[in-house]
Amino acid sequence: MPSIHEFAPQVLERLPSPVWVVQGDGEIAFANTAAAVEVGWSDPRQLLGMPSHETVHHRYVDGSDYPRDACLVLRNGTPMPFHSDSDEWFIRRDGSMFPIAWSCAPIEMPSGSGIVVAFRDVSADRQRNLLRHTGQWEAVLDAAPSVKVVPANRELLMNRIRSFIVDNALDAALDPTVVAKEHHISLRLLQGLFAEAGSSPARFIRDRRLMHARKLLDDGESISRAAALSGFSDLGTFTRAFRRRFGCTPSSFLRGYHTLP
Repeated sequence: MPSIHEFAPQVLERLPSPVWVVQGDGEIAFANTAAAVEVGWSDPRQLLGMPSHETVHHRYVDGSDYPRDACLVLRNGTPMPFHSDSDEWFIRRDGSMFPIAWSCAPIEMPSGSGIVVAFRDVSADRQRNLLRHTGQWEAVLDAAPSVKVVPANRELLMNRIRSFIVDNALDAALDPTVVAKEHHISLRLLQGLFAEAGSSPARFIRDRRLMHARKLLDDGESISRAAALSGFSDLGTFTRAFRRRFGCTPSSFLRGYHTLP
């Protein structure tokens, strides 16, 4: 009887879910057909040797650059179940983007450490959430006293709000109430806007702060200072939020819990 090792490559190749392997230098060492097709290539061999982050993950959904050293997928050196809470998007060959749920696990390769990455397009999930929130949105509009200032293009308003949060997230006083007041809308309307995308203003603010804190830790700052400089007034809250977001505590992160650059 053949061993599992003999037909494991066939299993991975025929798996209907997208899977690939990223080696320590960030290049794609293996991709199954499902993964290649999902990001716009017909032949997975075309992806071999390509830098994974620069190929499919190099910008945020708002169009701004996504630095390689901030990449959540590359930086996780610990097994993780499918993670859909973070707002991560992959970029197809034609430049279109799609939101993903993803999972990763470390793997030892002949060239050193690597990561197995599984991912899936969650656009349909988000569309279902949007439909569920349609009724909520209409109710919010009816109740919003400042609805007259809302642009006809809700995406334009959301871009303004996101930019404002990015620019001010490190201010510990920033919260959803402040954001709503700054944009002359009600808090309910603000929450309804984020609910359409399956998120919340508080989560978006927290995520910006956590990304900044992780960069500070990477640069050698202490945990307490990284928390304070990122808008967290309570160290316990910071530690819990960091663990939920990145899969490890700040102290574990400093000890090298992440394994890839």
